[in-house]
Amino acid sequence: MKTNQMMTVKIGHEHTVQIGHLTKMGNLNDILKIGNLYRKEKGLKEITLEEYLRRSETWEFIIEVEQKYGKTANRDFPSLEKDEKNRIVYGQYMNQFSVIKSQKGGKPENRGVWANLQIMLDLAIYLSATLRLEMIYIFINHKLLEWRDLGGDNFKEFNRVVDMLLDLNSYSKVDVYQYVAIELRKKQNILDTKGYNEKDHNSKIQETRAKWLEHLTFVVRVGLVKSFYELIELIKKL
Repeated sequence: MKTNQMMTVKIGHEHTVQIGHLTKMGNLNDILKIGNLYRKEKGLKEITLEEYLRRSETWEFIIEVEQKYGKTANRDFPSLEKDEKNRIVYGQYMNQFSVIKSQKGGKPENRGVWANLQIMLDLAIYLSATLRLEMIYIFINHKLLEWRDLGGDNFKEFNRVVDMLLDLNSYSKVDVYQYVAIELRKKQNILDTKGYNEKDHNSKIQETRAKWLEHLTFVVRVGLVKSFYELIELIKKL
């Protein structure tokens, strides 16, 4: 799916993180807030984002992420300047990286420091073992972003073969698209829920939807299903 979709991902029981499913850029401020809540529950001192970003180890890791995933790969980064307390003076270097950005203007929900998923995980590790485990569970073990991308691609591919339905003139393409989307949600009993890893968007749900759409696309393309009516009957049997 080529268009980046901003996702609200549930972490733990009641927390959320904003992240783009395609760019894999998420809000570090969300991670910081959750991590500090967990630290507070355990009687630990809260940590500021500035504290994390002033560490040499943080920027050594950010440079590695940039080299592997960023837009400025193969670039030689200069030694980062440090203050008298041996802390990185990071503000002047932020705009040299594509895997971490500071957004000060625009809509309130877009403000803050945004970073690649790898850096989000690094901050989670620095903040809290509990948050670290939850992040690994959602993004690594369940591959939430990957299934969101595949499901979107499969729906776009299905939309491209809808023209092959012989009775399409009796319906609009929008009717077909909306019907299929709603019926697949009904099949998975996810009409009334919100969030990308709540009941309606966890990785298993996304995986099932992607496979169903792949199957529907195949049967229409090869002519096993030739009309919208036949498509409806097939969806009922999924």
